[in-house]
Amino acid sequence: MPVGMTDSQMEILYSGTESAAWLDGPAEVLRKQVGRLADSPIGAVLHGAPVGHPLHPALVAVPIGAWTAAGVFDALRQPETARRLIGLGLLATPPTVLAGWVDWVHTDTVQRRVGLIHAAVNGAGAALMALSYRQRRRSSGPGAVTRSAAGAVTRSAAGAVTLSAAGTILIGLGGLLGGHLAYSLGANVRPPEVPNAPVYDPVLADSPGDTA
Repeated sequence: MPVGMTDSQMEILYSGTESAAWLDGPAEVLRKQVGRLADSPIGAVLHGAPVGHPLHPALVAVPIGAWTAAGVFDALRQPETARRLIGLGLLATPPTVLAGWVDWVHTDTVQRRVGLIHAAVNGAGAALMALSYRQRRRSSGPGAVTRSAAGAVTRSAAGAVTLSAAGTILIGLGGLLGGHLAYSLGANVRPPEVPNAPVYDPVLADSPGDTA
């Protein structure tokens, strides 16, 4: 459970996203549009056909890892390393997002609701990261100190750190919803097939002589 959130707050968060029926209309329109990509050869690759499972959970580790590490290097007062890590996360974002949308097409109604909110929260977090990266480049570029007072540059750098910190919080919240989507709602999760398992027969299962 995330720090600062109680069980009841978590339940409110999850039930609120699952019951967001007002998203069903937009979700159906988006599903038809994204479905074109999902049905293409590229969509099959993004959905993980070559490896046998969705790629999105693996791809998402790159931006999340890079942006989390950037926060660590900001705390260590190594802004240039933090900026590069934020840039790395931004480069990894497009394929991660595309894979997520392709996975989203293969979900049911409740899963699509949670998936849309998951995407919106993560999109807002990524946008804050992009703004932070842009501000960092401006404040660290050639002549940045000479064009403005040193204090202004310091404030600009602090603003960039604030943006990336807020982005990280949103990405964490989006990840929380993503975990709920996969592990609690079972989105794109298939039960494993057991080789040579007996076929379920409801007649035999209900027979009086069955002691299992």
